[in-house]
Amino acid sequence: MRQPQWHRQPSYLLARAVRGATLGLLVASSGLASPTLLADTIAQQQNRHYSIPAGPLSAALTEFASSVGITLPLDPAMVEGLHSPGLRGDYNVQQGLQQLLKGSGLQAVPLANGNYILRKNASVSGSIELDSITINAQAERLSGPGNGMVATHTSIGTKTNTPISEVPQSISVITRDEMDKRGVQDFNSAVAYTPGIRAIDYVGGQGAPDIYMRGFRSFNLFGTYKDGLRSGFNQYDTDLETYGLERIDVIKGPASVLYGQMAPGGMVNLTSKRPSDETIRQVQIQGGSHDRKQGAIDLGGRLDDQGELTYRFVALKRDSGTQVDHSPDNRTYIAPSLTWKPDDDTRFTVIASYLKTRKGGAEQSFPVNGTLTGTPFGHVPSSTYLGDPDVSKYEVENTSLGYNFERQLSDDWTFTQNARYMKTNVDFISNGARNSGQLGADGRTYTFGYQRRPKKTDTFLLDNNLGGQFATGPISHDVLVGFDYGHYSGRESRSGVTSNQTVDIFDPVYNASPTWSSTLQTDGKSVVSQKGLYFQDMLSLDKWRLTLGGRQDWVEGREYSYLYDMRGVQKDHKFTGRVGLAYLFDNGVTPYASYSTSFQPTSGTAQDGSSFKPTEGEQYELGIKYEPPGYNSFITLSVYDLTQKNVTTTDPTNPSYQVQTGEQRSRGVELEGKAELTHGLDLIASYAYTDAEVTKANPVGTGASAYSLEGNVPISVPRNTASLWLDYSVQGGPLEGLGMGVGQRYIGSSYNARNTVKVPHYTLTDASVRYDLGHLSEDLKGMSVDLSASNLFDKRYFTPGFYENSVFYGTRRTVVGSLTYAW
Repeated sequence: MRQPQWHRQPSYLLARAVRGATLGLLVASSGLASPTLLADTIAQQQNRHYSIPAGPLSAALTEFASSVGITLPLDPAMVEGLHSPGLRGDYNVQQGLQQLLKGSGLQAVPLANGNYILRKNASVSGSIELDSITINAQAERLSGPGNGMVATHTSIGTKTNTPISEVPQSISVITRDEMDKRGVQDFNSAVAYTPGIRAIDYVGGQGAPDIYMRGFRSFNLFGTYKDGLRSGFNQYDTDLETYGLERIDVIKGPASVLYGQMAPGGMVNLTSKRPSDETIRQVQIQGGSHDRKQGAIDLGGRLDDQGELTYRFVALKRDSGTQVDHSPDNRTYIAPSLTWKPDDDTRFTVIASYLKTRKGGAEQSFPVNGTLTGTPFGHVPSSTYLGDPDVSKYEVENTSLGYNFERQLSDDWTFTQNARYMKTNVDFISNGARNSGQLGADGRTYTFGYQRRPKKTDTFLLDNNLGGQFATGPISHDVLVGFDYGHYSGRESRSGVTSNQTVDIFDPVYNASPTWSSTLQTDGKSVVSQKGLYFQDMLSLDKWRLTLGGRQDWVEGREYSYLYDMRGVQKDHKFTGRVGLAYLFDNGVTPYASYSTSFQPTSGTAQDGSSFKPTEGEQYELGIKYEPPGYNSFITLSVYDLTQKNVTTTDPTNPSYQVQTGEQRSRGVELEGKAELTHGLDLIASYAYTDAEVTKANPVGTGASAYSLEGNVPISVPRNTASLWLDYSVQGGPLEGLGMGVGQRYIGSSYNARNTVKVPHYTLTDASVRYDLGHLSEDLKGMSVDLSASNLFDKRYFTPGFYENSVFYGTRRTVVGSLTYAW
C-alpha cells in the first residue's frame, strides 16, 4: 500500500532542524577553551606507533600533530616544497619530529617548559628564527581507548592509520572514556548517542546485536566486526562484552570494499583491550537493578624492563536478573592477551577470549493489544515471561584465539596479518509465539511453542595486507593490497513438541510438561567459505585527498540435510568499490564526496531453480568534517542517497516463489559533534533524518487480503532521531573529584513491515555521577564510585517485534552503582 499521509513531514522541518543543529554545534565549538599546552614529561618520552606516509612535509607534520593531539602552526613559506620521509614504527614525540624533519634543513628544539620551537638547522643556515610549536603529547592509539570523548584517527575506515577527516565517509567513534562516563553496560547503550544507527532493545531475549543503519538492517553477522575481522557468520558469535572494549568504530554506508559481504547501511567494529606499555591495574565491583552483582578486573603492563613483552588480562563475572521475570543476564568473561616486540620493526599480539552467557529462552514478542493499546484487563506488565521458565533456556559458550602480526619491512612498507579461530556451543530451548503473538478470544491467553535447537559452530578468519608509501612526482601514495579468507561450519538440529502451550498473560502460572516429538524438524550442517582480494590507494596532492579502492569477492555456501540426504550449493562473486575526494582547508574544514558499493548474499532459489543473486548496495555521500585547530572537538555533517537492489519479493506468476525485482532506498542527513567545550566540560550531540522507503515490491496474496510493501517505510526505521549528552568534571575547589553527566535521546515513531501498526516516538533521559574518593583522603587514593541510570524516568516505550502485530518492550529504568580501585 502507499505510504499514509501522516508518514510525511514538511521539508522545511528538516531544513530548520539541520540549520539549528549545525549552528548550535558551530557556536559551541567556537567557544571552546584552549587545551592544555604542556604534556607531562613522561608522556612525551613514551613511544607510540605511527604510520605516516612519505610526502610533503607540511602534510606529514599536520598528520603527526593531529595523531598526538598537538597544536602545530606552520609557516607555509618555511615548509613549501620540502619533503618528509614519513614515519613508520614506534617513536616518542621528539624522535618522531626528528624523523619527519630528516633532510629538510629544519629541527625541533625542546624548551625548558616542555614546548618545542622549529628552527632552521644551524649547520645549514645559521639562522635561529621561526615560530615555536606547542606540543601536547597525548597520542591516540588506534587500538587504544582514544583521548577523552573525541577520536581523530581510525584504522577501520581504510585499514591504515588515517585521520578521520581524510576518510571520505561518515565515521563515528565511541571511546573508552565515553563508555565509562556514560556508564555503558551493553552494546545498545554504547551506540545510543550515535546518529544513523538504531539498536533494537530485546530485553529478556538472547542479546545479539540487532541494528539498523541508515534504514537498513545490519543483523549481527552482516554488520558486526571485532578487531577488524568479522565477529562471526551467525548470531551466536556476536554477543560481546563492552567492559573488554577499548573503542567502537561505526562506519556509515557500504564498506564491502575492504570487508566483503555486508549490509549496505554500514558496519560496527569493536576493538578489544590490548597490551600496553603503561601499567594498568583496576578492580571493580557493581550492583544495581534486578539484583545485579558483578565483579571485574583489568590488568596490564610490561613483563620485562625493556618492554619487549607486554600483557593485558581482563575478566568479568556477572550474576543478574533483568526486567523480565525468570530471565537472567549472567556471564563469565575472560580475555588475556600478550604482545611480543623483539625489535622496533616487529609486533606480534596474541588475543584470546572466553565468554559464557546465560539468558532467557523466550522470544518476548508482546501482542500489540495489551501494550500499545489497552484491554479490559489493563496492560501486560513488562516483567511477564512469555514462555515456560522451567523448560526454556539459552546458554552459549564462545571461545576464540587470534593474533595480530605486524612487520615493518622498510621505512615505507609494512606487512600485517590478522587471524582468529572461534568455537561456539549453543544450548537453546526456545519459546516462540504462535498466532503471530496475538491473544486468544478471551483477551488473556497467550499461545507459545517449544523448540530445542542446539548448535555447534567453528569459524576461522584470516586477513593479510601489505601497505606502502611512495611518491610519483608531487603526488604521495598510501597503498594497500590484501587478501582475506573466512571459513564457517555450523551443525544444528531442531525438534519441537507434540502440542503448543498456553499461559494467562495477566496471571501467568508455569506448570506445563511438554511432550517432545521423537521426529527432528531439521538436522543439518552449513558451510560458508569466503575469499576476497582488495586494493586501495590514498593519494595526496597538497591539500587534496583522493581515495580509490576495489575488491573482488568469492563466496560459497553449502547446506547439508541429514534428514533428507540432500545437499545444496550456492556460489556468488561480486566486485565492489569506493571512490572519494576530500580537501583539507587550513581552518580545519574538510568537505568530501564519495561513491561506494556493497553486496550481500541472498539464500534461496527462484522458480526456475536458479540461485538468487546477491543484493547490491549503492551510495552517494556528500559531507563536511570540521576539526577546529587547537581544540579537542570533531563535527561531521553528511547527506546520502543509498539504494539496495535485487531484493526478493513475491513472484507474480507463482506466489510460492520469489523474484529479485524488489528495491529499497534511503536518503538522509546526519549531524554529529563531540567536543571539549571547556576543560572538564564535554558535549556529545547528534541528529539523524532518515527518509527510507520500499521503492519496489510485488503484491502479496490475492483478492481482499492482498497487500504490497511498496511505498512503505521499512520496519523499525524512525524518520527523526536526536541525542544530547553533557558531562562535567569539577576542576577545583571543595568539589574537585566530582563528575556528572546527563543526556537525552529522542527516537521518532516507526512501523511494522506492512505499516499497519505505528509504534509511538519516545524520549529517554540518562544520567551519571561519579566521585574520586582520593580527594577525601590520601588513604583512598585510586578509589572511585560511580552511579549511572538509563531511562531515568522509567519511560514505557516499545519497538516493532518479530510479527506484524507484536512489539518488544523497551528497557525500563536501570540503575548501576560501581566501586573501582586503580593503583
